[in-house]
Formats: sequence, structure tokens, C-alpha cells
Amino acid sequence: MSLTATFDPILSRVRISALVPAGSTQSVNVQRSPNGIQWTTIRGGTRIPAVPGDTVTLDDYEFVPGAVNRYRLQRYGAGVNPIGTDPSGQITPAQSAVWLKSITRPWLNRGVAVVSHGDITRPARNGVFPIIGRSFPIAVTDVRLAREWDMVIKADSVSDADALDLVFASGDPLYIQVPATGTLSTIPGGYVVVGDVKRSRYGSTSARRWFDLPLTEVAAPGPDVVGSTVTWESLLAEFGTWSAILAEFGSWAEVAEYVSDPQTVIVP
Repeated sequence: MSLTATFDPILSRVRISALVPAGSTQSVNVQRSPNGIQWTTIRGGTRIPAVPGDTVTLDDYEFVPGAVNRYRLQRYGAGVNPIGTDPSGQITPAQSAVWLKSITRPWLNRGVAVVSHGDITRPARNGVFPIIGRSFPIAVTDVRLAREWDMVIKADSVSDADALDLVFASGDPLYIQVPATGTLSTIPGGYVVVGDVKRSRYGSTSARRWFDLPLTEVAAPGPDVVGSTVTWESLLAEFGTWSAILAEFGSWAEVAEYVSDPQTVIVP
């Protein structure tokens, strides 16, 4: 089997391409592992229809930066159990910045300059109830809520600030991906929703802008939530007619590779 993994620094993704080997394969899982022992099926990589000779391609936006990421195909026939796995390819994505990523709209992905982040709060869900005739109250408790914190990022130009504004205008949950080592690795990461965003000027004449982001950690979107760099909506918004789309692209493969312009599909 031939499996290659390459890093695209523009959208911060690992691009996987694998040739399905001979056999009785009908579908495959595309999996990632940090150590070659524990394997996780990556987003969009569950039971992809594929037969021997097909080339399976997939993008992984949730890789581990600065560490070895191993990828493999887990092959299935007509049954529910895998019939085999194949040797993995591997890559160490060199990503030194903090990235904000949209799972559903990866064309919004951007590296950001973090100015600071605040203390982390875990809100309680406890009730304390005084009881008649007793000194000690009764406590009703539950697990604490998710982490909450504030983060400040900056944009060095108005155009960069406008691009960031489109990321927040989408209203989507975001994935904060931080480097594996160094000072930036101490910044809280994970899946978050962003509260009310405040955009401030840095001085009265400076083009620099600051964004205050109140963040709440949330569960990762389900595995059925898979992003694409292009949609029918974005194609029509950018090219206007099907004739213009057909004139621009020579094949559906070229259409799938196109990266949409955020300004045409996100209303700020």
C-alpha cells in the first residue's frame, strides 16, 4: 500500500492520500496514532466506500502539532469487522503558532497572535440547603461545568482584523490548536465557543487591533461533522452561474480542491 501524508501550512491541515491494496476491501477507516499503538479514526474517515485500486484522500485538521502523527487504513469487507490494516505513513507537522480552526468551515482557519489569556474558571453546580433543627446544611452536588477563560489576540492591520472578524461572525464552535512545546504550549486549547467579542484599537492612529475573546470549553463536534473547503453556496456566490463554474474548473476533483473566499459566504 502507498500512503502519503503532507502538511499544508495555508489551512493547517495534514493531507492524506492512500492507495487501497488488492483484496476484498469495500470500505476503509482512515486512522491517526501518536505512538503506533492507540489509533483514532479521524474526522470524516469512517467507513469510506473504497475498493482495491481506489485512492482515498482526506484532510486532518486535528493533528498533533510538532509531534509524529502516524496514519493508516483500516480495511473492511462486507461485514462489520475489519479484515486488515496496512502499514502507516507518518509526518511531523511543523506548526509553531496558535491556530483558530472552524471544523465546519476550514477556509476560515487562521494562525493568531495571542497577547494574553486569563485565569481558568470552572463554575460549580452545587446547592447548599439549611435544614430545620440541624447545624449543618445538606449539599446537593454535581460535576463542575466546563472551563471558562478569556483570551486576547491581536491583528497588526485592519485587513487582518477584518479576516478575524469573519471567523467570529460565523458563530461556529472553534478549535484552538496550540504548539506542543514552548511558551505558547501553555495556552489553553481545545474546542470552544466564543462569547461577545470586543474589537479594540491599539492607540488612536494605529492600524493594530485587539480582540477580547470570552471562551467556554465545549465537547468536540460529533464525527459526522465534517468540513469542506468549498460548498455549492460558495461556488455560486463567487462565480455567479454554473457556466462560469464549468469554465473555471476542468474536473470535479478541481472543484473539491478549491478554497472558498470567506467574504463571499460569511455575512459579518
